[in-house]
Amino acid sequence: MPSAQPSAAPRPNRAAAALPAELLAILRCPVSGSTLRQDGDQLVSTTDPSLRYPIERGVPKLLAPR
Repeated sequence: MPSAQPSAAPRPNRAAAALPAELLAILRCPVSGSTLRQDGDQLVSTTDPSLRYPIERGVPKLLAPR
């Protein structure tokens, strides 16, 4: 399965604000359809940890790789 990391740019060294539990409960990985968990400033697929999606300015960027 391809990696969903859209860029190799370094992530800022700051703690990301936690997304609301209600939002995390409805979000799904666009590749696997699995639930997601927050890991700092990224969302991670619970079935494939290599599938990661950035959270930019509080907005999850759930774009499947091309």
